[in-house]
Amino acid sequence: MAWDEWEQLKADAVERRQNQMHLDGAGGGASGGAEDLRTNGSGKGAAVKALRVDIRPGTDKAGRHTEEGSASVARVFSGWAFGSALGDAQDEWEQQVENLKSRLATDQAALEQTKQDFKDIDHGVKSQVAQTPTAHAPRHEV
Repeated sequence: MAWDEWEQLKADAVERRQNQMHLDGAGGGASGGAEDLRTNGSGKGAAVKALRVDIRPGTDKAGRHTEEGSASVARVFSGWAFGSALGDAQDEWEQQVENLKSRLATDQAALEQTKQDFKDIDHGVKSQVAQTPTAHAPRHEV
């Protein structure tokens, strides 16, 4: 490929990028552009509720259920290698359940914070836009 051809391709790419750049409107649809960035606050709220009400308590319950059954079997086979191995497996299971519970709590907190952050950003942008003077605003001379 010749150098001139390469330079022309780069120039064409830059021009295409500049021609596609636009700002979308925020609410009201005044600009007519499609919205590219969206957040689903109600979806985040539903996910937080599911984590708080169903998933985290269910994880606790499932962890305890397995723990109780394994502990009784390990006691029955306490003199055997199987009993010792089952005890080791149960210890690992408990650690994994605790890790999962910690991860779920972290995810819940992150979702709650993200939901709040988007609200704060939306309010901040709305406030800044409301303070921006427009060229089309009617002027009244006194």
